[in-house]
This record gives sequence, C-alpha cells and structure tokens, in this order.
Amino acid sequence: MRYFFIFIFSFGMLLANEPTVKIGVLAKRGYEISHRKWDATAQYLSKQIPGHSFEIIPIDFKDIFETVAKEKVDFILANSGYYVVLESQYGAQRITTLVNKHITGLAQKEFGGVLFTHIDNKDRFNTIEDIRDTSFGAVNKNSLGGWQMAWRELVEHDIDKEKDLTSLRFLGTHDKVVYAVLNKDVEIGTVRTDTLERMALEEKIDLNKIHIIAPKSYDNFPYLISTKLYPEWPLAKLKHTSDDLSKQVAIALMQMSSSCEAAVKANIDGWSTPLSYQPVHACFKILEIPPYYQPIEFWKVIDKYKFWILFYLFGAVAGISMLVYQVRLTSFLKKTQNELVQTEKMAALGRLVAGIAHEVNTPIGIGVTAASHLKKEINNFNQAYQNESLTKNAFEDFIDTSLQSSNILLNNLERAANIIQNFKQVSVDQSSDKIRDFYLKEYLDSIVINLKPTLKQSSPLIEIRCPQSLQIESNPGAFYQIFTNLIMNSMIHGFEDRKNGHITIDVHTKGNDIEIIYKDNGKGMGKEHLSKIFDPFFTTRRSLGGSGLGTHIIYNLVTQKLHGTITAKSEEGQGLTFIMNFKGINHV
Repeated sequence: MRYFFIFIFSFGMLLANEPTVKIGVLAKRGYEISHRKWDATAQYLSKQIPGHSFEIIPIDFKDIFETVAKEKVDFILANSGYYVVLESQYGAQRITTLVNKHITGLAQKEFGGVLFTHIDNKDRFNTIEDIRDTSFGAVNKNSLGGWQMAWRELVEHDIDKEKDLTSLRFLGTHDKVVYAVLNKDVEIGTVRTDTLERMALEEKIDLNKIHIIAPKSYDNFPYLISTKLYPEWPLAKLKHTSDDLSKQVAIALMQMSSSCEAAVKANIDGWSTPLSYQPVHACFKILEIPPYYQPIEFWKVIDKYKFWILFYLFGAVAGISMLVYQVRLTSFLKKTQNELVQTEKMAALGRLVAGIAHEVNTPIGIGVTAASHLKKEINNFNQAYQNESLTKNAFEDFIDTSLQSSNILLNNLERAANIIQNFKQVSVDQSSDKIRDFYLKEYLDSIVINLKPTLKQSSPLIEIRCPQSLQIESNPGAFYQIFTNLIMNSMIHGFEDRKNGHITIDVHTKGNDIEIIYKDNGKGMGKEHLSKIFDPFFTTRRSLGGSGLGTHIIYNLVTQKLHGTITAKSEEGQGLTFIMNFKGINHV
C-alpha cells in the first residue's frame, strides 16, 4: 500500500511539472463561447503530445498585440488580418489553417464578411451605394470579417467611413452587432460569414428578420456573404515558441478528424496546411492600414535623420542674411500685388511671386555658392598658414580663387539688385491717375516723339490713324504706359534682327465705344506662346534680360484702370496685333 501511495504521489508530481502551453484565441463572440468551443482542442493536443499540457487563453480584440508582445501565449489563433500584422511586427509564423464546417457538412478554408440590415429596411438597402448616410455597426476596427472586409467594399465604392456614414460604432463582438441591427440600434451591420447561420442554429436569432445587402455567390461556398473571400484563421507559432513543439502541434491538428470531439465542439472540419494570405495583404494595402501604414513617430524621425537635420540647420544659419532679404522682398511683393493683379488674372498672382523669387534666387544662389567656396578656400589658406606649409603656388592659387569668387559674388548681387529695381519701376504707375480731357491723336504723337531717342537705332515707321479732333475724357497716364510698352515690345521682340519695322495704330469710334488696333509687322509668335502673352513674367528673352512684365502690365492697365478689353492675334512671321475696346469713354 505504501508503494501505491508513493506511485500516486510521484505521478501527480510528474503531471504538475508538465509545461503548460498556452494557445491564445481571439474571443470574437466572447470568453465563454471561446472556452466552450476550443477547450476540447487543448485537451486533444494534451493527449496527442505527451509531456505538455495545453490551455486556451481567450483574448479580447484590444489586448491581442500586448499579449503577443509580452509573450503571454505560445500560439495564437486569430483572424487572418491580425495574423498579417503579427507576422510583420512580431515574427509570428503560421503552421496550419482552420477548416470551417457548414451545417450541410461542406468544408470551408475561406470566409468573408456579410453586410445586413433589418428585414423592415429591405426596400431601402440593396446595394453598397445605398449604405450612404446610415448608422453602421461593426465588431472592432481590427476585426477582419467583422469590419475590414466590409470597409474595403465601401472604399471600392467611394464611400468614406468618416464623411458618408452618419455614425460608426464598434460593439465588441459579432453577436452584439447582430442584436444591434435586430433591435434597430444601427441600420447596417457587418459580421464574418457563418455568424448569422450559427446564431440561427443556436436559436438566438430568426434569419427571416434579416436582409442581406449586396449578396454574392461563390462556388461551393454555402454562407451568406457580401464581400470577397479570404483565407480562414491560421494557428501561428510565436517567435519564442520552439520549432519542434510547433511541428508536433501542426501534425496533431492536421491529423484531427472531423468526427473528433475537438472538431465537433469547435464546429470545424479540421485543419489543413497553411494557406497563402496574399488576399489579406491586398486588402490592407487598399485600406492603407498596418503593416502598410505606420504612424510617424517624431523622435524616431529625429534620431534617424539627425545628421541631415544638423547639416540643414547649419546651412540655414549660414544663409540667414539671404533669408532676411527674401522676407523683405516678399513683404514688398505683397504690398504691390494689388496693383499688378486685380482682374480675372488673379490666378496668375502665385506665378508672379514665384517668378520674382526665381529671378532673385538664381543670382543670390550663385552668390551664396561663391561665398561658401571662398570661405572654404580661406579656411584652407589659414590652415596652411598656421601649419607653416604655405607655398608660393598655393598663395597665388588662393589669390586667383579669391578674385574669381569675389567677382562672381559682386556680379550676381548687382544682378539681383537690378532685377528688384526694375521690378519696382515697372510696377509703379508712371503718371498721375488724374482724369482729364485730351486729344488722343495729339497725345499718341507726343508718345512717339518722346520715344524717338530710344527708337533712332532702328527707326521703325509708326503710323497713327486717328481723327485729329477726337477728344476723350480718360486717364492719360494709363495710355502713356500702354503705348510705350506696346512700342517697346515691338522693338525688343518683334523687330529683333529685322529692318523696316512698321507699326500702325488705328483708332475707331463706334457710338459710345472706342476701338484701338495696334499692329506691327514683326516676327510674331506661335499659338503656344500667344496663349501666355499676358501672363506675368512670361518672356521669350529671359536669357537676354527680358522681365516678362510688359504685356502683363498692358493687360492690367487696359482692363483695370480703363475698364476695357484686350486680345492678341499673331502667327509666326506675320507680326503681332493687339485689339483694345473701351466702352463708355466720353468723347467728342
């Protein structure tokens, strides 16, 4: 008898020393149902793999990542979406895939999601598009069958979960979503396939009270479904779990028959070799969720790029004077922008500021580069001097480099100053805005006379065809600027490399309106350039110093100050024509 008690005690101690293998199971329908469904599988594995005791650990949706990260379980059975993230972030590795079982006996290695509503709403909701402006109930934001599959369908039908749903509630379990729809707490719900059938089989719901939205049909797939098919849940080993134990578990599960008590309790057909989870990856790519989206962590970015950040900070400090200069320039541009663009061309204002910035940045950038190079040469020269290794050739090279760098720096700073000065000159009104009566023919003649010193090199023929007695009440300063710019535009662009230039200015009165046609016989321009002729800073002579402001200012003067219209016509080699119309100008 003594030996019997010793045997019993020793056997009990042996059982007590068996290592416990913990299998985490996503509790999609709650802890109680998870134990009822999977405890038999733990008992099955304990019998099949001697020396190990298996235990089921139900895990809530919100706790699954922390449980895996802290190695509280050795294996994890969760939906395919969780597996994809666990594989990427924690090194989980699938060893087998669950084979589901329909009440008809059909084995299923894939599952999907089903969108449904109360039968009373069957006339309202039939397609995915009908879901707009509705209250929506789902299981959890990380539930593949209970949300993410349906979410993909919404995205592919251009339905934004934030803007196009009146509310989106995550209720925690599939059962709660079904009850919420039946109780009309939400209009639309989504759960994984087989949930509705299982709850009906358990006599928890009446399927006749449920209406399926956008139902789909797949060969040999018996469940109600509204989404694409995805591989069933995998059982995955975690990184710390031994390969030998994982192999034993995989073999034992795949040898489980559909009639085994564990399979019956779980209502499955058994287990198969692990499937490919690329369909889940494709879904997550479309949804842009982990592992295909990672939130930016500020300090990690700082740590990763600290050397580049320091480099650019140093460059910013070195160029602080240039930045101050550009700030002042930007301030000036803001003050003058109302004068330059106050018509339907306001859309071009951004290009105006960008054009000035570009024009100024080029010489300034060259100047900064020259200054930086000069500083480097000075440092090298100083180091050689301090080390007493300075040679005559090095000294002469330094002098030569310094002179070249200084010339580059000076030339480019002067160029920047000229650009800004010219911009100021052309953007400020050349005359008073005072309205008065004047004879238009006489005034146009005076403009030509004033320009003769500028025109004497090419001496174009300028004909003004205007009634001598035409007196108008308007802004003479605006006319002065318009025709000065038009004539100079012809000289610089139209008559370049050409002789015998001819300009005509025809003035016609039409009732209370005045039409002025300005035409030259210059080289003209093609349609591509003609469409941009009034844009600020558009020029075909930028390399020769053209500012691109001439015709833009003409446009603003005609349309803004004189409230008229102006159009341009041209063809290559056929000259350029401007047609201006002014309505309501008093004239006699």
